[in-house]
Amino acid sequence: MGILWLLGAHQSGFLVLLLLGAIGLTFWEARQQGFDRRLTLWWISVVGMTHVLGYLALRAWVAVNERRER
Repeated sequence: MGILWLLGAHQSGFLVLLLLGAIGLTFWEARQQGFDRRLTLWWISVVGMTHVLGYLALRAWVAVNERRER
């Protein structure tokens, strides 16, 4: 919720709902990739602080790792 607080938008229910959705997608993606608990919590905290940019970073990181495994 870091960026929401900095922008003063933490009072907007819609933005908080979007943040919770991004955190849920992050949890889902981390479990699907088989990350351990510590790495999952790290990604959730990154997404919680940076919101969409953190989720996009997670998706990019997963894509690069999947490409390397091929």
